[in-house]
Amino acid sequence: MRRTAEDTAATRAALVDAALFAFAREGVERATLGGIAEAAGVTRGAVYHHFADKDALLAAVLGETWEVVAAPVWAALDAPGLPLGDRLEAFALAWLTALHSDRRFAALMAVSLRAAAPSTGEKAAGFHAWRDRLRTALRSGLPSGPDPAAAHLLAWLSGTALLAGHDPALVPPADTRSVRPLLGGILL
Repeated sequence: MRRTAEDTAATRAALVDAALFAFAREGVERATLGGIAEAAGVTRGAVYHHFADKDALLAAVLGETWEVVAAPVWAALDAPGLPLGDRLEAFALAWLTALHSDRRFAALMAVSLRAAAPSTGEKAAGFHAWRDRLRTALRSGLPSGPDPAAAHLLAWLSGTALLAGHDPALVPPADTRSVRPLLGGILL
């Protein structure tokens, strides 16, 4: 039976999704390609059709999933026409809500924190990308410029991500009462 391009893309996406949860649950070292194939509902041969090895599958999980999973959270910060304070509050609440209730978001945090990057520069590059995105969003509306606020907000994002990756019960609640004092300090 000949497979369509859509079938091939769906199989690949299912493998990346199954790997995300397997890596988060079992760790990259313990997760097996056979188990990932079974969870995705495909053969082990399908894994090798799409990925050379587990490292290639991990690279796909980390390289392709972040933008999709985090897009709704970042969209809250980038919402046009809203004052900076409202956008920051919506962003912080979306971030915390995703850490608490979005299984894919939390799994991606766990995998990102636990996975050994081929080089420490790759993880640092991800943090730099977040900081740059925050700078852009904070560029208007802060009299002292965006750099200090972006640095502190990045530290908060990283800290809450670290908590979610190790014990989600330690993540602060997603309510305005808990995020407003933090954001008030950033906006001064």
